[in-house]
Amino acid sequence: MIYIVIALVIGLVTMLVLAHKPVIRLLAEKKAKPRMEEILFDEHGQSKTDVLNEIHQLTNNRLSDDLVLDYFFKIKGLQVVNINQPTNFWVKTYLTTPTKVKLNYFEQVKFYETFLNYPKMNEEDNKANGKKGINIEEKIKRQFVSKLIPQKLA
Repeated sequence: MIYIVIALVIGLVTMLVLAHKPVIRLLAEKKAKPRMEEILFDEHGQSKTDVLNEIHQLTNNRLSDDLVLDYFFKIKGLQVVNINQPTNFWVKTYLTTPTKVKLNYFEQVKFYETFLNYPKMNEEDNKANGKKGINIEEKIKRQFVSKLIPQKLA
């Protein structure tokens, strides 16, 4: 009887150790995707559909929307979010996991050419904000301050 209990405990501990990383990755994906959408896309969702259409065009519609968004979030998220600064744990964990899909060389080149300066701030945004000469670094810095860096650090 005691051998059965010991075997069950050892089996349970082994399963917990082996399933630790996939469970953390799944939780990170569920919690970080809405944060990444807030950072990378505008409120109206127009740029999200534009990005999806552009990547589908680059890949000849061979990927699903979920795979495209995962790739876009991880590649552009690592470029936009500085993971060395205080950021959300789930966002940091999500961005450091590998992408679910790999693009071939030509698709990668087109992806980086297309989204080199994403997110862009155009002249209409400058006029709407009442400021001239605002650059992309300032916009990204403002996004970090407002969305990722907590107001009170413990």
